[in-house]
Amino acid sequence: MDAAVGEPLWIAAPLCLREACFSLPAVRAIAALRPVRMLVPADQQAWWKISGAGEVVSMAEKVREIAAQLADCREILLWEAGSAADAAVKTKVRRRTGLPAPGLAKRLTHPLERIVHPGPPEHRVKRYLDTAALLGASPAEAKFFEALPAPMPRRERTLLLDPGSDFGRHFEWPLERWSALLDLLRPDPQRTAVVASSPAIREWAGALGLATVETAEIGPFSAAGLLVSAENRRLHLAAAFGTRCVVLYGPGDPALHRPLGRQHVAIRRKAECSPCFAERCPLDLRCQNELEVPQVAAALGPLIPS
Repeated sequence: MDAAVGEPLWIAAPLCLREACFSLPAVRAIAALRPVRMLVPADQQAWWKISGAGEVVSMAEKVREIAAQLADCREILLWEAGSAADAAVKTKVRRRTGLPAPGLAKRLTHPLERIVHPGPPEHRVKRYLDTAALLGASPAEAKFFEALPAPMPRRERTLLLDPGSDFGRHFEWPLERWSALLDLLRPDPQRTAVVASSPAIREWAGALGLATVETAEIGPFSAAGLLVSAENRRLHLAAAFGTRCVVLYGPGDPALHRPLGRQHVAIRRKAECSPCFAERCPLDLRCQNELEVPQVAAALGPLIPS
């Protein structure tokens, strides 16, 4: 690298929370090699600050404002096209590096190259780890995968439910099946809470007498003993804090996007047409409708806090 010794490498965090969580071990590895300054979306600022990855700067909204934030930047690592990449070009950052991605390649001055061998789909984390390795870091070390320090004590006997998905309604198991699941498992309602990601889910939780938490709260995700969730972005934040996650997959693919860590559990009905990643199913949504309550209960029962 041709950056001056001691100058920070700016890293623009991925805008998607799931991708940002996947990038965390790689960022930690790079930060162990050299000073890092993170440019992050405002809604990621709190947890990046406790990640130990280095200085954190909350990204402005407009490209010209981000360009002003990058006025003293000499080198930046970009994962994706977008406002941060546009601002780096606008302010003429001398060294713009990263793996070529759709819309990003033409914005890079020093593109990286990695070899992807034929075979099964690789988890998304691999792209970030390989980038760190190409920059001279050693991202495979266990310490870079350690859980983030939780902002509040963990309550091992608490259960958090997150039936909603921010990837589309077809990524959600029907609420009536969640009700049937709770009837079978009978978790302690005093230690069970629901993430209110939509008015319908808030109403459903209220009818069952369950407490609700807001999607922007970090505390419940970091302190729960167990999170049972539809596939969404939030579960990856919980996993980053060390919360054990059980994920009900529909159109998605756990091989690509499972939460990081061996303690997590993926439950799915592997339909012939999945994974399709479609927000709206053109068929009969069999990946969700044929995921039966007894199957989920059998996998989940031994994990429910007692």
